[in-house]
Amino acid sequence: MNFDAICSFLENTSTRLETSWQMQSLNSIAGLRVPDFITGRQDTVLRADINTLWTQWFLESICDPERFVESYPGYAHIIHAVAIEVPSLFTNIEVSKHGELIKQISRLVDKEIQRRQTRNRIAFDTSIKDALWDVYGPEPRCWICGYKFSQWAIDKFLGCKTVEEIPQPQFIDYLKPRGLNERDFQIEIDHVFPFAGGGGDDPSNLRLVCGWCNSHKRNRLSIYDVAAKPSVIRHPNLGRVSVPHPFWTVRLLSLHRRCQHEGGCDKTIENSELTVTSRHQEGSMNPVNLRVTCLDHDHIGSKRFISKKLAQSLFKK
Repeated sequence: MNFDAICSFLENTSTRLETSWQMQSLNSIAGLRVPDFITGRQDTVLRADINTLWTQWFLESICDPERFVESYPGYAHIIHAVAIEVPSLFTNIEVSKHGELIKQISRLVDKEIQRRQTRNRIAFDTSIKDALWDVYGPEPRCWICGYKFSQWAIDKFLGCKTVEEIPQPQFIDYLKPRGLNERDFQIEIDHVFPFAGGGGDDPSNLRLVCGWCNSHKRNRLSIYDVAAKPSVIRHPNLGRVSVPHPFWTVRLLSLHRRCQHEGGCDKTIENSELTVTSRHQEGSMNPVNLRVTCLDHDHIGSKRFISKKLAQSLFKK
């Protein structure tokens, strides 16, 4: 993309906010090609998640899965519903190909219905915990952020009597505020593909995770599943600053799993606890400006940590 194209894109998309309720303005914006520099180092995540979301909306527009979650009428009903819509949707495709499209769309809608139907969770017994423990080795870490579990958390998870005290940090990372409550330090079992979304209880879908990451991951699948704007807090040294939505942090940590320092870094979730920082120091903490980092390559430095008391007041629910 050349210089003129870059300037044109920025001008057209940023100055059209005041005309965002005018279809003519939207038509011109929709026809623009999004340059790679807009999405930055998170290009893959941002584009993949939005494409997945658009596909989900498309399938739901043809046949709403929620209508059949409680009372499933059978696959034939789904085929019939989809068959009504396909001819008008794909007028430029040969009629002989419609049958295959109907089958593919129906299969995907049916799969989504099955995912959304209520299932009973199983209680993880000691055999499952022991199996996971064997996989993680003698120094287990959270599979998302690399937090090294304390002896207190290990004893609690394995059901052992412990003399260790609950970790009580004096300072909290304001960009990843883990440590505001006891659950944050616990070891929990996470379904990588969320159970509520259809994920199974088989060992290949289970991981050990810290309570903080698990509580913010929940059953979300896309970076767009949460608010579009970061929150704002009053930092004691930095003043008014933005903080990323915790799920953005969890999503990026779980996917990259290593420090994204431009010069290279050997820190990964296998050997270090990671967090997030900004690419541009003066920029907002939104997904485009976030990168995974170790503390050695974090330009924010000690200002990242604020007192626990202040953090509790800033992040109280």
